[in-house]
Parts: sequence; structure tokens; C-alpha cells
Amino acid sequence: MATPMDDGQAPLPVTQRVQDVIKTYRPSRQFTHIVKGQPVESHVTSLDFDDQGDYLVAASADETMHIFDVKEGKRTKLVPSKKYGIHLARFTHHSREVLYASTKVDDSLRLLELHNESYVRYFTAHTSQVTCITLSPGSDGFLSCGTDDTVCLWDLKSRNPTGKLKLATPYLAAYDPSANVMAIASQSTSSILLYDVRNFDKAPFSTFEMMEWEDRFTPSTKGRAWTRLEFSNDGKSILLSTDYHGHFVVDAFEGKVSVFLTGRSGSTGRAAPVSTTGKPLGQGDACFTQDGRYVIGGTGDHPDILVWDTHQAVEGRHEYLQPISRLPSRGIKSAIVECNPRYNMFASADTKVCMWLPSQETRDGEK
Repeated sequence: MATPMDDGQAPLPVTQRVQDVIKTYRPSRQFTHIVKGQPVESHVTSLDFDDQGDYLVAASADETMHIFDVKEGKRTKLVPSKKYGIHLARFTHHSREVLYASTKVDDSLRLLELHNESYVRYFTAHTSQVTCITLSPGSDGFLSCGTDDTVCLWDLKSRNPTGKLKLATPYLAAYDPSANVMAIASQSTSSILLYDVRNFDKAPFSTFEMMEWEDRFTPSTKGRAWTRLEFSNDGKSILLSTDYHGHFVVDAFEGKVSVFLTGRSGSTGRAAPVSTTGKPLGQGDACFTQDGRYVIGGTGDHPDILVWDTHQAVEGRHEYLQPISRLPSRGIKSAIVECNPRYNMFASADTKVCMWLPSQETRDGEK
């Protein structure tokens, strides 16, 4: 069930610069969770766009996967995974294939062909819960992390890992835009490890110690869960999201925190990436925009979306960065946020999926 939230504007703006529209985003369409024709309240646990930005996949705690056509603004497919569960649904470089983690029976990863809803391949190596899946931007390789203290390197064409790393709590991972560097975040050691993808079996070429920065910026909530690790598209910054007071933007070369993003009012109520409390899972409520300049994210207890300008931090050399804008959500909570890689739009979710577009009315009013 799609509910028009604005004027139902359909054509996605592709020519405007992000900086020209970033403050004008508004909820456009909201999708109620539907199972067998009936609305159901279930927490969305992950969101992902395909490479072309044409499709969005949402995994839900009720063990279903939902596919949305972004240009048409409608849901096109619902795929159940009741036997194995589903989390961290990710498009491959083919928009008709989705990779996801099992949440019960076993801890394998599954590659699903959407057209006929058949499995192409299973990937078996983890012995406990998978906490992160990230696709290489330059190949069919991907990484997975798990609570079995392992990071597995894979190729989509093979069911067996091409490599393994044994690390302490490697719950999050990310590739840099060149696909030559992989970053792995270890919560228990408060560190981010950088590896050369071609020499992953060697020691990390750099280790960013985060304990000092946690002491400085989050002393009262030190040890709160890290929820997302992401490179900016120019490879110069790393976003390390947390589940409470704010997020760290780290210099990807020096390992120093260039700025701490503030303004949140509390937790999203999600457990990420590891659930030990029975809370629904989540993948983090902050991410870089397509141009890598801005970070958008939820406010925690409040439903609005915050926007931070990281260039402002560089120019003003501020350690704490307040948001430049608060986007009104009309009461729609955003426990998960994901930016479209090609179009000026993003998606958020809690128990419903919401698509956000720049509002023409708002842009005209600001001129």
C-alpha cells in the first residue's frame, strides 16, 4: 500500500546539485507493510538501492523482502523467507539479484534471483550471526562479518570464501570507492583496521584507534553500539555511526576524527549490528549523500531527519558539528536511512518505508 505524502511527484530530479536541494527534501511516498493483502506492523531491518538507483530492497523482521520501483514509486515484489529468515538484503551489481543473511536454521548467505525467486548460490562459512554484508564497488567480491569473530572475503561465483580473517568483534566493514582498501571496525577494541584488499592476509597497513575520540566526544555513552561504517565517495572520509549521541567522521588517511556530528535526541531503539536485548535489528540511521559532502540521519527519539554539512566542518574547523537543517518528517520515524546513489532522493524506514524527494514548492519558496 503506497500512500502519497506530498503531491505524488514522480519524475526524479537528476540535474540539480545536491547542495541546491538538500534542505528541501520532504516525505513523498510511504509504504505500509502488507502481507497477504493485509497491513502488518513489522520493523524494517535494512535498506539498499541497486547501482542504477532504480530499485530499493527492504528486509523486514517478519522474514519478508520488499522490492520497490523508485521511478514509479511503487512496491513491485514481496518475497518471503520464512524458513531461513532475512537480514542485510543487498543488491549485487545486477539489479535482479539480492544477497542476504540468514537469521535462523544456519548462518549462511543466500543469493536470490528475483525474477523467478530461485536461489543461485549459498555461501557457507560463518558459524554464528552475520552482522554486515558489503559489496565491492569494482568487482563481484564482497565481505561479510559475523559474531564468530571472522571476516570472510567472497566472490559471488563461488560458494566458498576466497579468504578469512580472525579478529575480535569485526562487526562492520566497508570498501573504499577504489575497491582497493577495506575497513573493518572492531567494537570491543575501539579500532578501525585498514587492509589492502590484494594483501588481506597481511597485517593491516593502518589502525585507527577510536578510544581517545570516544573519551572526548561520548564519555557518558562510551561502548554504545557502532551501527554503520561507510566511506565517502571521494574516499577521504569514513563515517562511523553510533546508536546514541552522534556520529564520527574520520579522516580516512590520518585516522583523526575531523568532526563529531551532534544534534540527536536519543537512540533509535534498534540493536545494531548485534542484538543482545531482543530489540529489532537495524543497519544505522545515518549515511553520506551521493556527493559525499553531507550526512543525513535520524534524530533518535524525534522523527525528523537531520542534515550535516561536512564541508562546513573543514572550513570552520569545528570539532562538534551541528546540523544545518532539520527535515520535517510528518511524524514518520527514521530508524534506518539510505541514500540513492544516482538520484536526488533517499529512503528511510521504521515500520514503514518512506521515499523522500526534493519539494518543488519548497525550492520555489526559498528563491
